[in-house]
Amino acid sequence: MKNARLILVEDDPFTRATLGDALTLHGFDVRARVGTAFDAIEAQDKHDPQVAILDLDLGVGASGIDVAIALRENNPKIGIVFLTTYKDPRLINSNMPSLPEGAIFLNKLDMNSTTKIAIQISLAIVKPLAKRALPWVRSGPLSSMSSVQIEILKDVAAGLSTSEIARNRGVSEQAIDKSINRISKNLGIPKSADSNMRVQIVRAYFENKGQGI
Repeated sequence: MKNARLILVEDDPFTRATLGDALTLHGFDVRARVGTAFDAIEAQDKHDPQVAILDLDLGVGASGIDVAIALRENNPKIGIVFLTTYKDPRLINSNMPSLPEGAIFLNKLDMNSTTKIAIQISLAIVKPLAKRALPWVRSGPLSSMSSVQIEILKDVAAGLSTSEIARNRGVSEQAIDKSINRISKNLGIPKSADSNMRVQIVRAYFENKGQGI
């Protein structure tokens, strides 16, 4: 899709600059590179892009999904491509709204070349409303976890004790222990005397955020 108009919404300045330059080399007309929801809406009003490339986590405030929904309200057929380190958007917010129809969800760590990204952008332009399978629904250690389990996973990663999590949620410590055991099982963490379950859970949490430790 030579000269297709796009806007790039990414809060990290380095990624914004390098990815914008790479997409320009692929022949896209990168009309704006912005880092906030407000600037994204302004860029759409000014440039009428055919597609928007969005990070999922834009820091404090609106998420990339919130921005995408707003862009679609202004143009129901704008192509939407998410490019993020997160393997599951619920790791940002378990109550996050659904992705807009036809949105393409790409994991930065799986994209070993900008050519792959360029191909997906072209698909989003040609068929912006096509039904697409969501990668975290198809497979992955978090796919079978409920939103409540995702939130408990985040609590464990934040360093909260079982009693603190139970108190915050108004349930028993036994119930939280059972949830943590289920989370551990879903993450494929083996039960062994020399393996600290919580440490392994925290490691898995950051790996699924794309921030391996």
